[in-house]
Amino acid sequence: MQDNQNMSKRRLIASSVKSATIRIMIYFGLIFLEILILFLLSRKMSRVLSRFISINFLFFLFLPGVIIHEFSHLLMAVILFVPVGNMEFTPKVTSGGLKLGSIEISKTDPVRRCVIGFSPVFVGLMLVISIVYFFTSNILFFKDKDFYILGGMVLGVAYLLFAVGNTMFASSRDMEGTIEILIALLIIFIISYIIGFRPPLSFVENLFTKELLDMIGKSAMFLSAPIAIDIVILGTIKIIQNLKVKSQK
Repeated sequence: MQDNQNMSKRRLIASSVKSATIRIMIYFGLIFLEILILFLLSRKMSRVLSRFISINFLFFLFLPGVIIHEFSHLLMAVILFVPVGNMEFTPKVTSGGLKLGSIEISKTDPVRRCVIGFSPVFVGLMLVISIVYFFTSNILFFKDKDFYILGGMVLGVAYLLFAVGNTMFASSRDMEGTIEILIALLIIFIISYIIGFRPPLSFVENLFTKELLDMIGKSAMFLSAPIAIDIVILGTIKIIQNLKVKSQK
């Protein structure tokens, strides 16, 4: 009797873990896809805007995101005890594209270099999710306020999402050491899988709590906000260009 109860309990846990694993894979797959789409849109955004806007104006347009990007490098370098040099916020056109800011990072091992390089992406994602979460959680509060206050808040949130979402991605220099790290992690994962390492079901069940799954699901939903803003802006520019071409015919 006891054995049957234990067996039923293990099956229930296994079913719960399987369901949670499927959900977590879907959420992370969606988040990865959203990050990829936002990365491609941000590259296109800078190319499109640079045709109509001067470099200096473009710099000020993205300034909040540029500051967050460079200070993310600085903060992570300090945490990892990697010496840093000068930080500058001067827009430049380089062979790799438009450069709006930079910070000198001393040579270090591939692991720390990779973490420092990708820190703006981590910080940017957390900021985007936090901004959308704050706004949606307080939408009723702002809705009861004056129309101009609500409008200003919407525009402010949209601008921050635009600035942060289009400047958080790593440059080619930031990605130094990334390939080595990814190869090492892949090798560790393959070896662990071959030797039969599996985390116990109880550990997985405690890790994938309902609260964690809900938080990851909301994060995936919130990341669609900067994507929607970029699509609207790029779409509007495209429509204006088409109307201008038609008027000239």
